[in-house]
Amino acid sequence: MRLRLRWRGLRLTLPVLVAVSVVTLVACGGNDEETAAPLPVAQRFLTAEDAPDSKPDPAEKRQTTVKFGEFITALGDFSINPDKEEMTAVFKEAGFHGAGVDARFYGETHAPTSPHVFSSFIELDSEDGATSALDWLETDQKKACRMSCAVQRSEFDVSDIPQARGVHRSATAEDVERLGNEHEQPFDGYWIGFNVGPIVYTVNLQGPPGSVSEEQAVEIASAYHDRLTGS
Repeated sequence: MRLRLRWRGLRLTLPVLVAVSVVTLVACGGNDEETAAPLPVAQRFLTAEDAPDSKPDPAEKRQTTVKFGEFITALGDFSINPDKEEMTAVFKEAGFHGAGVDARFYGETHAPTSPHVFSSFIELDSEDGATSALDWLETDQKKACRMSCAVQRSEFDVSDIPQARGVHRSATAEDVERLGNEHEQPFDGYWIGFNVGPIVYTVNLQGPPGSVSEEQAVEIASAYHDRLTGS
C-alpha cells in the first residue's frame, strides 16, 4: 500500500507528506516523554479540539505504513527537493519504525482549494534519530522548488514548543504570474515540526493567500503538542 494524499492536486507546492506518521506506539501523558503511556492510534493525529472548526477530509483518508520502502517512496514524491540517497540514509540510520498522515479541512463544504491542515509523525529508534529526521525535514522545507517556481521561503519562531521549527512557504498571484509555472496557484503554507521523544510530528497549515496565518498554525501546533505531552 503506497501512501498518497492529493496535496499536489491542491497545487500549493507544499510537501505535506514530508513527515508521515507511525502506526506503532508513541509516548504521551505527563511531562516525562520517555516513560509516559502510549497514545491510541486515533489520538496521534490532529483533532477538532487541536484545530477548531476543522473537519476530517472526506477525500483523503488517514493512511499509515510500517514499510520503509513505501515510506521512502512517498517521502521522495512529496518532499520539496530531496536527495534520495541522502534521504534514505538519514531515515535508515535513524531507525524507521512506522509512519502515517491525516488531513482536515476548513469550510462548509470540501474543495481541493479549501484551507487544509495536515498532521503527521514518524517514529524512529531514539531521540537523536528523531532530531536527525527533523533536521532533514526542516532543511527540505527551506529549499527552492525542483523546477522554476514563485515560492518564497522564510523561517518563523515557535516559542511555545521546545526546539520546534517553523517554515513559511508562499506565492502571491503576482509572483506566480511573473515567476511561476503552469501548475502553480497562489498559496500560503505554514509548516511546524517538533519532536516528542523518538517521534517527529508535523503540522502543515495551507490555503489560498489570506485564508491561513502564522498565528493560527502556532496555536494549532501548540495545542497538538500539549495534548501529545499531557502538558
